[in-house]
Amino acid sequence: MTKRVNYEDNIFFLNLILKQIAAAFKLNIDAAVFKDRIVEEIRFLDTATEDIFQALQSNFLMIDRREHLKELQKLNRGFVSLMEDIVAGKLPLAQALEDSVPLIERLLEARRSQLLRIRELTADPQLSPGEAEQIVSETEYRYLLSPESEEASQA
Repeated sequence: MTKRVNYEDNIFFLNLILKQIAAAFKLNIDAAVFKDRIVEEIRFLDTATEDIFQALQSNFLMIDRREHLKELQKLNRGFVSLMEDIVAGKLPLAQALEDSVPLIERLLEARRSQLLRIRELTADPQLSPGEAEQIVSETEYRYLLSPESEEASQA
């Protein structure tokens, strides 16, 4: 049975997680208590973002694919920005994550790479060669739906 995935809600929820992580860096919280949790949230966000991207990339016949990719692109931009600030040490809590900086740098590069791939997919109006094969022109629709074509097919 085919499983229906609600990409819009999934991406929305990931945006909420990103906002929560960003808010943690603005608060004066105890880094010893929350450091591991924040790193795990960053890892989760990275994995979930990649999973959604892979699903969208492989499903080129999806109707709202471009919109979902654009929303994922916005999510990635925010995620990249946050990780850049962490790596640069611009945020007070970022200093507590110094031992996780190599991991965050790897995740940052993966998100940057994904941003480039999304940009490539959304820049092409056809999105993919397989999608171009599915396009039916207005003239073809008129022919297929005209009464004459129905009579010809019944003869």
